[in-house]
Amino acid sequence: MKKRPAIIIQKLHTYIDEEIDIKVINSEPNEMITLKAKMSDDSEKIFESKATFKANEDGIISLSHVKPLEGSYNEIDSSGLFWSMEDLQSRHGDFFVKENSNSITVDISLEISGETLDTVTITRQFYNEDIKKEVVKSNEFTGVLYHPVKEVSYPGILLLGGSDGGYLEPAAALLASCGYTVLALAYFGMENVPNNLESIPLEYFEKATHWLKEHPSVNKQVSLIGFSRGGELALLLGATYNEYTSVIAVSPSSYVTSGMKNSIFAPIPSWTFNGQALPYMKFSYPPSMIFSTFRNWIFKRPSSFLAIWNRTMRKEEKMENARIRVENINAPVMTISGSDDQLWPSEKFVKIMEKYLSNHLYQHKHLFYEGAGHFLAFPYSFPSIPSNVVMQLGDGMAMTFGGSKSANARATRDSWKKIKEFLNTVHA
Repeated sequence: MKKRPAIIIQKLHTYIDEEIDIKVINSEPNEMITLKAKMSDDSEKIFESKATFKANEDGIISLSHVKPLEGSYNEIDSSGLFWSMEDLQSRHGDFFVKENSNSITVDISLEISGETLDTVTITRQFYNEDIKKEVVKSNEFTGVLYHPVKEVSYPGILLLGGSDGGYLEPAAALLASCGYTVLALAYFGMENVPNNLESIPLEYFEKATHWLKEHPSVNKQVSLIGFSRGGELALLLGATYNEYTSVIAVSPSSYVTSGMKNSIFAPIPSWTFNGQALPYMKFSYPPSMIFSTFRNWIFKRPSSFLAIWNRTMRKEEKMENARIRVENINAPVMTISGSDDQLWPSEKFVKIMEKYLSNHLYQHKHLFYEGAGHFLAFPYSFPSIPSNVVMQLGDGMAMTFGGSKSANARATRDSWKKIKEFLNTVHA
């Protein structure tokens, strides 16, 4: 009796960053096989992908060795079915929302001529029972702590999110699984912290840093990792306090930027120090921006904020008082940026920082990814999760953060390995 074509995956329960070798066996030689994948995000949106392959002479397909003939992606990539997923109900695709550290379930099906012949369900996890989670809500700060259960001291990491507020549980859980004690710190946008990013004292983060250093599972070393506004903040904290073993800033600004009201940049200070508001970059809106945004809304096209920043930065010398003094960071620094960041010019920001870090006494490493956008790396992007490019804002409006699913996925995978190598080196 002839065997039916089947999906073969050696491990059905893996970490989110593990490579998975997906194979199809028992096909006819040169037979056309379509694989489909489906998963839900934390907002219960359904994301899907598909790819059609041609079996070899032995009736086998290995996604690690062949590219699809057609489908959601067109390159050799064992993770292609995951990062290429889209919300098919959305005009431009949509954000894959992952706010908690619960495992993700992915259904993969095999079809021939429209008939489903096999289905496999896999689970991708951020942590397991070897990691302990603690919710921290003190009078001084709010966050979530993840650390290995084994009673040994580990390097500490303070994890800082961006302009969406809240804290980064999935990233904290995954880092803890790599042997770190991680405090994902909230500083606005949720209970027990301000609603808006406005006049947040740097002393708030200093208190959290001291608490983390004294935690029994921490070896007195604490590194900073921040993304976007959190990257700006990580650089600012590193330049202000001599407390950190290293600083990693992903898609960061080299300047203190303005605060935010209701998720929109506003002419208010974002940070204070010793009770005084820190100088911040003042926006200059080009008139063309208003018209282009209106046109994009009419024609249902995503808008970019890049023109605002490019106009604002035309006279760099006038913004010197808002520049983050990265040359004062007494620790190794890693920065990560892409050439197609459409939220703000992180590539330009990093080049500005390069001038001041070129003679830095400590290690400075910059990861640059051609074609990648704003969401190109941990702690917001993970290997094997749908890449984010466009966000729906409501009322038919959408915003692009730049890059492509493919470019962002490649940057995520490469940078995650190098982030781990960097942390291993500085905490050795």
